[in-house]
Amino acid sequence: MNTLKTFVLIAAVSAVGLLSACSPTPGSPSLPAVSLPAVSIDPSAAAASVVTALDQLDAEIDTNQTATGLTVDDRDSLKQITATIRAAVETGDLSAAQPAVDQLTTKIAELDAKLGTDAGTRLKAAIAQLQALLAAS
Repeated sequence: MNTLKTFVLIAAVSAVGLLSACSPTPGSPSLPAVSLPAVSIDPSAAAASVVTALDQLDAEIDTNQTATGLTVDDRDSLKQITATIRAAVETGDLSAAQPAVDQLTTKIAELDAKLGTDAGTRLKAAIAQLQALLAAS
């Protein structure tokens, strides 16, 4: 038992010594701070991605305008909102697009009963993609 206690004591003292040897001494120089440039997203690339997503969204809106899906009025209402988003994006003001995206999301939620098809699922996915792209911009 004494041998075990001695061994544990020696191990503890060795660990403390090792840790103190690895620590910088007071007054010793530390590594210089490295300044990395901030990562930024190219605004024109972000806008191009959003425009592509809007093109897909418009195509999905058209696909959902059927006898059992969206009415012509529903389609036109949604396309008017996407046109507002597109205008904001094309002028470079992605933050101005957000209220229209919120309006589009609300309108789609109201029309949810008409979107119970695969095309409706794709339309909802296109809106989610648009929201993600704007959030990342």
